[in-house]
Amino acid sequence: MKKIIIATDFSESSDSALVYATFLAKQFNAELLVAHIYFPVVPLDPNLAYDTIAPTTLQEEMIKNYELQLKGIVDSLKEKHVKAHSEMIVGSLSASIADLAKTKKADLIIVGKTPDTSFFDRLTGSTATSVVNNTSVPVLIVPANSHTPSFKNIIYGTELESEEKSVLAKVFKFGKEFHSKVTLIKVNADFELNVQDDEQLLKDIQDGFSKEKFAFEAIKADNVSEGLLNSAHTHKADLLVVAGHHHNFLSELINPSKSKEIINKTDIPVLVYDIEG
Repeated sequence: MKKIIIATDFSESSDSALVYATFLAKQFNAELLVAHIYFPVVPLDPNLAYDTIAPTTLQEEMIKNYELQLKGIVDSLKEKHVKAHSEMIVGSLSASIADLAKTKKADLIIVGKTPDTSFFDRLTGSTATSVVNNTSVPVLIVPANSHTPSFKNIIYGTELESEEKSVLAKVFKFGKEFHSKVTLIKVNADFELNVQDDEQLLKDIQDGFSKEKFAFEAIKADNVSEGLLNSAHTHKADLLVVAGHHHNFLSELINPSKSKEIINKTDIPVLVYDIEG
């Protein structure tokens, strides 16, 4: 891991995310890019002049203020011997972060988990899920109540699918860095269709990762997301890892992804890998 992007809006949740970003940057001797995305206010009525809503001079002052806050964060990181830079971007959050991650060839994006403040937020997903849906780069979501980085106990929510092997390899590699205990949890829900035999799929994983030490548990739950979150709490997990797919807006409304449900409900850090990434 050579380059990490931390997206900040200078809130409490961003402060928690920054603590994790600093910890990981030190662990991997990685460069930390602190980014703030400013989305300018636009008038709802196209007949209104833009300056009547947000005068250009006011926006310029806001951007200068954000740049000063970014500089303060970067200076503080450098005092902690972390290689750090900042980026001030004007645009939409998820698209800008995705573009930045691609341009800078980032290995990880870290965001704070902000609360869903409206029905529309809960329906379409939080800022964190928006970022996840727009990038193939791994995303670490850190809730505001997470203040002490630790990865000693990792839970990976598995569906025991062959396409997960690339993600599992990344999970085991990450776990080795912190001497983590890794537990694979398979949640069997009544409405979930099991086409293939779990025992055979588990054997395939064990054979494919014969040098890795990990535990496996199959549990029953009414809901896969709730089952994983409850299991993470039972195991006192420091990190919950899930594999996600890209989804477009319409498919998310019709069939919300498990990773989005987990992100919206979690109170522990969640690391999302793109299964196709």
